[in-house]
Amino acid sequence: MLNNIKWLFRSGDNSRGCGEDREIVVSSRMRVARNIDGVPFEPKMKVQDAHYLINLIRSVVETRFKGHYLDLQKITHLEKESLLECHLVSPAFIRGDKPAGVFITDKGTVSIMINEEDHLRIQGLTCGLDLPYVSSEVFHIEETIGEDVQYAFHETYGFLTSCPTNIGTGLRASVLLHLPGLVFTNEVEKVLTGAVQIGMAVRGIYGEGSEIKGSLFQISNQHTLGVKEEEMIETMTKLTHMIIDVEKKARDVMLTKARNEFEDKIFRSLAVLKSARVINTDEVLNLLSAVRLGAGAGILKDITLDVVNEILLVSRPANIQLYFGEVLEERERDIKRAEYIRKRLGGDGQ
Repeated sequence: MLNNIKWLFRSGDNSRGCGEDREIVVSSRMRVARNIDGVPFEPKMKVQDAHYLINLIRSVVETRFKGHYLDLQKITHLEKESLLECHLVSPAFIRGDKPAGVFITDKGTVSIMINEEDHLRIQGLTCGLDLPYVSSEVFHIEETIGEDVQYAFHETYGFLTSCPTNIGTGLRASVLLHLPGLVFTNEVEKVLTGAVQIGMAVRGIYGEGSEIKGSLFQISNQHTLGVKEEEMIETMTKLTHMIIDVEKKARDVMLTKARNEFEDKIFRSLAVLKSARVINTDEVLNLLSAVRLGAGAGILKDITLDVVNEILLVSRPANIQLYFGEVLEERERDIKRAEYIRKRLGGDGQ
């Protein structure tokens, strides 16, 4: 049934591997905001302006790039939620009331939101730590589109955006980190507070307004004005390397001082996932956090990070329904989710 959520998996060239330290860095993401000169910005945009912009951008991207376009007014609620769960669109985008659409490249690594808070939100995603690579993908598309349209730009302030917090570069770089070691050693708050003090934002797995669960933390830059793109990417990369270093040390402490307890937690979590008949989303996040630690530390020999990351993605509420091709009530979702996980892990009863 995975054809129902084909944007989950890349259909293009998969020869390139992930970035660095993927046992700690789940993913790297880059997003740039752009507006088209001469078209009203989103707060003053009328329906006809929205349609004009969609037609304009589609004519450019569908000529220049391989991929597929999705009209938000023509896809189902589940498909919208799935796009969000796959980090291809933002929460504000799928909940907007203006005509909008998203273009997803064949590789599945870059999406172009049309008529979000800004006219264009171009974002790229890759596994592991590799902000330079994902930024090159995003800026290649941004520059290519810019050859056919003129972006709203000010000599002093840079790229103009609907919200002042994005003015300048319009760039948001983020990394999704798995930090169970720092959570265990009670150092996570100190480390993340330090990140905030140098101008970073710390959020949950789905960004602003989302709850932090499963020891998963998203860190992104807050400032876009007065900082060059290259400097911001370098700063984010250096900060991430610092957090990776302290997380590795914390894991060493955890697995030295309480190895039996954590191995027990890891294997118990795996056993539950392999045998559960009913399981909800929060349970999956918490159990997978332990299993991901075990896979990354080499404690679990037959479970890979790829499998853990896939389960993390497919088991989300909308994705699991599209996986089975059924609209399911919450109880039915919990049963089907457990069935999928047992099958994926080769668990009891499979």
